[in-house]
Order: sequence, then structure tokens, then C-alpha cells
Amino acid sequence: MTSPQLPRPLQRDEVSRLLPPLGAQLDLVEATYRAQARRAVELPPKIGVHPRANAFLHAMPAYLREADVVCLKWVSGFPGNPERGLPFISGVIVLNDPDTGVPVALMDAAEITAARTAAASGVCIRAWAPAGWRRVGILGCGEQARWHCAVIRHLEPHAEIVGYDPVTERVRALGDDVEVAASPERAVEGADIVVTAGPIVESPESPLAPDWLTTERWLLLPIDFDFYVAADTVAAAGLFVTDDVPQFDAYRSAGHFSGWPVPRVSVGDALEGGATSERVVACNLGVATLDAAFAHEVAKAAGLI
Repeated sequence: MTSPQLPRPLQRDEVSRLLPPLGAQLDLVEATYRAQARRAVELPPKIGVHPRANAFLHAMPAYLREADVVCLKWVSGFPGNPERGLPFISGVIVLNDPDTGVPVALMDAAEITAARTAAASGVCIRAWAPAGWRRVGILGCGEQARWHCAVIRHLEPHAEIVGYDPVTERVRALGDDVEVAASPERAVEGADIVVTAGPIVESPESPLAPDWLTTERWLLLPIDFDFYVAADTVAAAGLFVTDDVPQFDAYRSAGHFSGWPVPRVSVGDALEGGATSERVVACNLGVATLDAAFAHEVAKAAGLI
């Protein structure tokens, strides 16, 4: 019996060229979240190992029943990598034939991880940003800030974006239309939408208090877990959702989200049920169902399936 030959891996630049356009990415995320709400996916909790402080390697499997897509992402996050000239996030995605289990596509995970994370925020902006929103504050201006700026400009070309990062040049790298804030509190002041994209670390100080949010209506998108956002700020929201409640509980058991309230519904459940509020926290942790959906589109575009 001959073993099947492994597919040639798609490098990051190839994955980038094969991704669907931004509007289609948002629609793909929303459709996948709604499929999760219908329990039309198999999404076990992430498992991981942590060989260095504040670093992780996670195995993220998923099965999309309606599309018949099975996928595994093996992804790492090492905060010291940028100082070594390496990316913070790296990894691989494997798509398998659902009939045989044989690997049919292998690709770099970084581009899909970045794209689906920002697109997930975009779906939440479409659903819960205040009507007529215009001002966006971004805390932490690394790669995810760049991807989020693209989503924000796609949804509102005239948006005012204010960024803060301890390294000012990172804010300037986001574009001439991004205002540089002298402090994180200044970046958040008057914002309708706030994206926090700092590092994910153990026992953060979480300085973003409720009085930093000076508008009556707001949407808060902490993609860095609890690095910036304080528990009291989450408690001040009328709606608190996450992309996967069991995964949130697992991270909470591991020491993150100390003092935070418990999200009652997922993003998909809230979208399906029409839940809304004037003050919303959407804490998307990153789910493998989105990686599977994006990788499937890339593999189709590459002619691999």
C-alpha cells in the first residue's frame, strides 16, 4: 500500500493572493458564526503547550458539517519573536479529505489568522457599532492594527482612526490618516469603536476603565484578551459576547479574564437572535471554524480541491 504524497505547502504570499476580497471575507465569517449557532460545526476546545513565558502553541481542529470541511491549525505566538526579526504569530493549516482523512492542502497559517481575526471584528462592527459611527481608537499598532484599519476603511472610508502604541513609529506605519495619540486613554477618548490589540500576557494590568469611554454608545473589541480592558468596563456593557463560550471558560480557568463577567451567548447566537445594546463588548478569541472556512476558500482558489 502506497502512502499518499503530501501536497506542496502554500507560502504566505500565495495564501494572500488567493484569499477572497474583504467584503467576501466578512460574509464568510458571519455565515460561519451563524453555522456555529445552528450547531452545524464540530469545534473542540483548543489544546496547547507553553514552552516559554507568555508564549503558546495551540492545536485547533474544526469540522464544518454543511460545507463538509475538516481542518487543523497548528499555530504559535511568541512575543519575543519581533526582536529576533520573526513574526509573533506563525503556523500551518492542514485541510483533510473528509471521506478519507488524507491531507489535501497545506498552507502557511499567518495570513489567514490575521485576515479572519480582523474580519471577525468587522462582522461585529456591522452588527453592533453605534449608528453613524465615525471615530475608532486602536490600542496596540502591530500587524492586527494594520488589518483592522483595512476593515474599518472598507466599512467607513471616512472614519477617523486614532492609534496608540509604545513605539510611535508603529502608529505612523498605519497611514497618514491615522492620528497618533500620546497615551492609550487619549486614543480611546470620544471613540465609537475601540480595538485593543496589545500582547496576550499572564496577569496584565488592564488599565482601560469605564470612564475612558466618553461616548454614550460604544463597541469594544478586545482581541488581546484582558491586556487592556478592565473587568469593570466589560461589566458596564449591555451585551457581552465571545466567539466561543466554552473556549472563553477554558481561558478563564487558565487564569485569564480575572473578574470579568461570563458571556451568556456567542457572537453567532447573538447574530441569529438579533441581540443588541448601546454598549457592546465582543471578545473574539479566535476559532478554528473561521480558519477552516478561509483555508477552504484558499484551497479552492488554488485548485487543490
